[in-house]
Amino acid sequence: MLSNTQFSMAVHLMCALAWNEGKLIGSQDLAHSVGTNPSFLRGLISVLREAGLVDTRQGKGGGSTLARPAGTITLLDVYRALETSQPLKVHRPDCGSDCIVARRMKNLLHDLNEKLEDTLAIELKQTTVADLVTEYIT
Repeated sequence: MLSNTQFSMAVHLMCALAWNEGKLIGSQDLAHSVGTNPSFLRGLISVLREAGLVDTRQGKGGGSTLARPAGTITLLDVYRALETSQPLKVHRPDCGSDCIVARRMKNLLHDLNEKLEDTLAIELKQTTVADLVTEYIT
């Protein structure tokens, strides 16, 4: 769900790593850039590492770097690494209700969520981390 800040923070993090391509950047420096605490950012980095988007090295002189070229990492890759719920938060309609609207809401909301996911995927797939760095940072 894009209603939290994790996606935007992850995009910021990925752009910072792309800007510093080939360098290991410590979580302290990345947290300062993103505007959050290093502990929270390390959790975010861990999720991105598990998705194969970031590599990390522990210890003195360690840090994070992109796991592959920025031009091959799309915003859809970042989104899928972080988001586990549907784009539209829904209430739990009473599908056994006497009300025809209540009985149909589950299918309506399911179909709407599928359309939103498809549209979101189309849009996010079109932009890479390198595109963002080129267009907005350099």
